[in-house]
Amino acid sequence: MLTGWDYTVIGFYLVFMLGIGFVWSKMSKNSSDFFRGGGNMLWWMAGMSSLAAGLSAYSFTAAGAFVFETGFLLFVVYLLALPGLVLIYFFMAARFRQMRAVTVCDAVRRRYGRPTEQFWVWTQLPLGLFSGGMMLYIVSIFISAALGIDIYSCIIVLALVVTIMAGTGGSWAVAASDFIQMMIIVVVSITILIRSLSLPEIGGISGFMEKLPSHYLNFSELERPEVWIMWLMVFAFMNLAKAADLNTQGAKYLTVKDGNHAKKATLVIIIGSVLLPVIAFTPVMVGTILKLNLAGMFPDLKNAGEGAYLAIAQHVLPQGMIGLMVCAIFAATMSSMDTALNKNAGFFVKNFYAEFLRPGASEKEQLFIGKLFTFLFGIIVMGTAMLIHSFRGADLFSFLLKLNVLLGYPMIIPMVWGILYRKTPGWSAWSTVIFSMTVAFCVQQYLEPATVANWFGIEALNNMEGKHIGFISSGIITIVAGSCWYLFTGLFYKQTTNKSFRANVDSFFKDINTPIDHVAEHSVNQDATQYKFMGILCLIYGGIMMLGFVIPNILADRLIFIWCGGTIALIGAILFTVYKKKNSANV
Repeated sequence: MLTGWDYTVIGFYLVFMLGIGFVWSKMSKNSSDFFRGGGNMLWWMAGMSSLAAGLSAYSFTAAGAFVFETGFLLFVVYLLALPGLVLIYFFMAARFRQMRAVTVCDAVRRRYGRPTEQFWVWTQLPLGLFSGGMMLYIVSIFISAALGIDIYSCIIVLALVVTIMAGTGGSWAVAASDFIQMMIIVVVSITILIRSLSLPEIGGISGFMEKLPSHYLNFSELERPEVWIMWLMVFAFMNLAKAADLNTQGAKYLTVKDGNHAKKATLVIIIGSVLLPVIAFTPVMVGTILKLNLAGMFPDLKNAGEGAYLAIAQHVLPQGMIGLMVCAIFAATMSSMDTALNKNAGFFVKNFYAEFLRPGASEKEQLFIGKLFTFLFGIIVMGTAMLIHSFRGADLFSFLLKLNVLLGYPMIIPMVWGILYRKTPGWSAWSTVIFSMTVAFCVQQYLEPATVANWFGIEALNNMEGKHIGFISSGIITIVAGSCWYLFTGLFYKQTTNKSFRANVDSFFKDINTPIDHVAEHSVNQDATQYKFMGILCLIYGGIMMLGFVIPNILADRLIFIWCGGTIALIGAILFTVYKKKNSANV
């Protein structure tokens, strides 16, 4: 159970996040600053922000529930992202930055033309806001269970904090908060990992491996090999496809300083993608060994397994530290939600308002409208989270996989092919999205998993096999059908394109392959400012976290606060030292 000290820690965290928005608000002097940090972010800041944006409370709730049930199967899924990330490092990271776009829709316009740009704006806006609402709902489930308060109250409070922070500081505040939040997630998760493995009932790593249920390592006890192997293969293929996706992967690199920083940021993502599953999912499996009564601990959760991580955290952490763990989970979702708000506001302002409603709008006006719509979208996301809670029926993991196929895959297909194959007309992208979504909906609605299984001689599916075959069939059919349609549109390339369209496409690909020239492109050097602000923020947060030493716990538990806060403060000291050196060099 949480104590008054835990609530104090949570309260300070929320206030600190609000303060970040106001601290970084001075950095947003125009719309480019507000929506992508002016394209001047350093690799370590952009890399941690990108890594954080890929996390959410989903990793600790829905994914945690899946790990609680299946063991190491999800570890393999995360590792399958590595080939795609390596592909990004060597071939795509620098090219994404060299698109020289403020928003992803800018790049879409240059590749496919203005009609497709507008289709993307008005498709991505509702999808992005729905995604933000889903992330807010997921973290509210967790916080509600942890604090024992009404979920609607959680949704309102958390939405307000995220919206105010993103609305005041823009992408600079988003990246800064992501950086600090990732450090909180890492130090708290490592603490939970070490303390859970150190329990006498577990006996360290060797005892942990000996006591694991056999199906955690032998996936064939869960479902037939042909099912889980194909399930993993679909994930592997999609991770490779996402490596060339302008819409998701490309968006992560619009903020970085240049192609070299983009590659370094990718290294941060690669390292995090290997370590985070280990430190986040291992404690969940410890909970299985301890035979924690999740249904009794979380009677209000529709799937008690979603509280597995919280349960083991409460089991091993001292008072005050549980509050910090709750902050870490909130941080995981806040990073993806604030990115969604900033990204969607950028779509509206740069790709609609400034193009159609107010073509002559000044930078000051665009900045104001960007902040205004960030707040408006925050309210919409809050309402969406409430609606999702009212209508949700399926378990989160399966629900999100279905949404990914229905809404995510159709948007990826033309973005990937658009980089690999030039000779398609502008309408190829939006028509492929519509066609693919229709196919995905029909497959999910009318093609039963049992029918697909019978085609391959598989009978009597268990519950997990049914879910996985449904994902496999809908995913493969959607990808193949969408790709065929996209390539089919290439037959009409000459008849439906003109010289102007072809010249714009050629210019787009020329820029992608041209490195950033900071002098010629009049880039503003903001390196020292980033080191200064992030150094000070880390020193403040880490220092106050170390004050948790005074919370009445045994000495070993008090020292945990010194380790967590000291780690963050040390990183802050390093960053501030670099700032002092850079500042001295410029004098």
